[in-house]
Amino acid sequence: MMTNFDDVCEKLDNLSIRSLELMDERIALTIQLENQMRDGHIELAKARYIRGKESVGLLQVPQDTTINSLFNLETKYTNDDTNKSITTVNFDISMKSKDNIENQDPIRWFGVLVPQSLKTAQKRFQESIYISAKIANIDAELETIRKNFDESKKLKNNLVNVEE
Repeated sequence: MMTNFDDVCEKLDNLSIRSLELMDERIALTIQLENQMRDGHIELAKARYIRGKESVGLLQVPQDTTINSLFNLETKYTNDDTNKSITTVNFDISMKSKDNIENQDPIRWFGVLVPQSLKTAQKRFQESIYISAKIANIDAELETIRKNFDESKKLKNNLVNVEE
């Protein structure tokens, strides 16, 4: 536990700097996510233009079967080394095994010979899932930094009151 006033101030400074770095990274990833989503929608529009609006749409989604995700989401909870009361959440997205994907790949809903733009749109949207997981991890780390910052600020105020 830090009892030195300078150490607490240095920790507050480091937390502030790390927070700004994470905010900058989050903004960059948000822009990247917007670009991926926009490009995916444009590719989807190209596929609808090529094949016709009736052949690429909601009517091709099977209504009678359950739709399963192609991705696995793993959530890990870890405790902070310095403070055991603060828990950090970490999300990890991974593609399911190839055996399951071949049978449930949504691209097959639109036929065997699908346009390349539809495959590209699928890749863009899949990449946006990975980016979303990165953004969620950054948000979780920012929340942990906020909690550490609040506790350090309280400790600093206690040290200031003791010195007076």
